[in-house]
Amino acid sequence: MIARYVLTSTCLSSGTMNLTQSLRVFLQGKDRVTLRDEEGEIYDCSVNWRQNRLEGLAPYYAKRRLGVNDKIALHLEGDEIGLEALTPAAKPARVRFPEPERKPQPEAAPEKPEKRVKVTPYPKEVIFPHKPVASEVPAFAVDLEALGFSRESGSAPWVFRAAMGRRTFHVALAKFGEMEARELLNYRQQGRVQYAAIVAGESSKPEALAEIATVRPSGLVQVGLAYASPEALQRLVRLRSAFPVGPLDIERLLREGRIDLETIAGLEQEISGVLRERSHFSAVLTLLADQPPQQVFLLADLMPMAREMNLEADHLQNVLESLSNPPFLLLRRLSPGEFLMRQTVEQALADWVEYAQVMAQRLRVVLQER
Repeated sequence: MIARYVLTSTCLSSGTMNLTQSLRVFLQGKDRVTLRDEEGEIYDCSVNWRQNRLEGLAPYYAKRRLGVNDKIALHLEGDEIGLEALTPAAKPARVRFPEPERKPQPEAAPEKPEKRVKVTPYPKEVIFPHKPVASEVPAFAVDLEALGFSRESGSAPWVFRAAMGRRTFHVALAKFGEMEARELLNYRQQGRVQYAAIVAGESSKPEALAEIATVRPSGLVQVGLAYASPEALQRLVRLRSAFPVGPLDIERLLREGRIDLETIAGLEQEISGVLRERSHFSAVLTLLADQPPQQVFLLADLMPMAREMNLEADHLQNVLESLSNPPFLLLRRLSPGEFLMRQTVEQALADWVEYAQVMAQRLRVVLQER
């Protein structure tokens, strides 16, 4: 069995690793465990069940030069755990090879040895301890801003605000392993945001959901953490180009606990139903295009051609009723199933275009006055 682990700053500073769901199952009943790295070096680590972590990994982190958000593959087989650093930047410490033997040279006049001073530069956060270090903005921030959110923080947890007139809510997000799940949950339980979620790729969804399950309050699912995948957010952005998806749709998914490709597929089905109604509207206008103005017709007169266009009677009835009401007023309903064609479809479309242009002009004037 292979599990993946994402390092946090806490892991690096303490030389520990949190006990994920897969690690708990593998280490059940053990107080100590042997870990072996890529080069065969062995690390004898202790299992601290009280603090929910594996201790004694500081030498390995230093050897591989690992940093925050670096990934480690854990090979859970037999009595040992195999360690494999997945980050390309992770390299073993440099090995110094013995210099080749030099032939004796004729003695020369002794020279004064040059004095060299080795200087190790300090990190900026050490030289300027009070200056905040800017964090790299995650890629999912661009997607959320495209979906109508505004970012209000410069580091994890990444807080986004959705302003919808009288309705406003905040959501805090953190990449899987960027901060402790308990810490992110506390951020929500303190009332600082209405929702909080861990962002992880679809391939890491099982591990992320297992981590979320460990901090879920008993009987209080509505105040727990949600899961979101970058793939699902990108799909929402593409969906927005065809239909006005917004923060309200995302809030519903956050309440349900997941924003993944599966839930987005369900949302796409709902939207396809709405788009299908638009196609029904267009199909009925096509049927009515042959009707002369000031003529009375029955719904039954249109049904033969409607069936050829895969229109059911109830769909046809709903569209005809809509066309009888403002702002369309293409038809006049005389009795159930009986309608008067006020004008041709071509003339009605021209009137609707004119109406839309006049309204757009009025709105521009109103907005300028404000």
